[in-house]
Amino acid sequence: MPNQQQAAAPAQGAAPQGAVQVQAPSQNNALMKRMQEETVSNVLDRVNAMQEAGELVLPKDYNAGNALKSAWLYLQTIADKQGVKAIDKCTKESICNCLLEMVIKGEHPKQHCYFIPCGQSLEFWERYTGKYMRAKRDTEVQTVNPQVIYEGDVFTYTVDENGQYQFVSHQTDMANIDLTKIKGAYAVVINKDGSRHLEVMTLDQIRKAWGQGAAKGNSGAHVNFTDQMCKKTIISRACKIALDSTSDNNDEDRMTPPDESEAEREQAQHRLPAGTTSGQQFEENAQYEDVSEAGQGQDAATPAPQPAAKPKRDCPI
Repeated sequence: MPNQQQAAAPAQGAAPQGAVQVQAPSQNNALMKRMQEETVSNVLDRVNAMQEAGELVLPKDYNAGNALKSAWLYLQTIADKQGVKAIDKCTKESICNCLLEMVIKGEHPKQHCYFIPCGQSLEFWERYTGKYMRAKRDTEVQTVNPQVIYEGDVFTYTVDENGQYQFVSHQTDMANIDLTKIKGAYAVVINKDGSRHLEVMTLDQIRKAWGQGAAKGNSGAHVNFTDQMCKKTIISRACKIALDSTSDNNDEDRMTPPDESEAEREQAQHRLPAGTTSGQQFEENAQYEDVSEAGQGQDAATPAPQPAAKPKRDCPI
């Protein structure tokens, strides 16, 4: 009797016949290693091939391998609002694209950019620090000096013969500093040749830029540190304009993190069918060896039932 109870015990927790159990990569060391090889290693191979072909020139002090290792560690900490890890829900294609875009721009995770899970897509978002770094590295920009304009300030600027805004004067007072009375922001852009110009944004323009993000400008940082967020936005604007003037730039219009609903709509139109996760992708492509006693004693003349074939989805890189 005890042997019969012990033999029956595993059957109580067994999955229904024919059901396929998909384990999340974060819960399976073998899948995690496989996932790392099929993302980080493939991206690095692609980067090396682009460099050898002369299609990509990375900064001298930038180590793509180290950046990708840091990105892989960072990727394992990212989760959506429900606590589901990005490596368990996001497609391999979107993960590879994020990693590749980071390397092409010569950036490091968190310091210059973030990866944000939106639906089943991992979205690349470049911080203003990333834009600023690239502008100083890849364009004629030497520095960008931002400032906030408050009610009561006397701010004067003009337009030069080239149609560029130029700073004239800004008279202010500590008594004017009030986060609820910000009128706008400006940034003086100083180029490496000594020339300079001005970028100006009204508060309405700044708020519209914030409105493109998921927080819609209502996050704690926007409310409690409005002046600093205004400065970040005007820096991003100035650097984006400089970067857009370069021939090889394909920078996005965003100055704030992507809207999750927007990314989900895009994913529904262009990406994988709903319900397909990263874990399923790696599980579908995995190969397993039958080491059970039942598998060894199976009649060779009777083929084992095979699951329905599913189309493979290859990483585009």
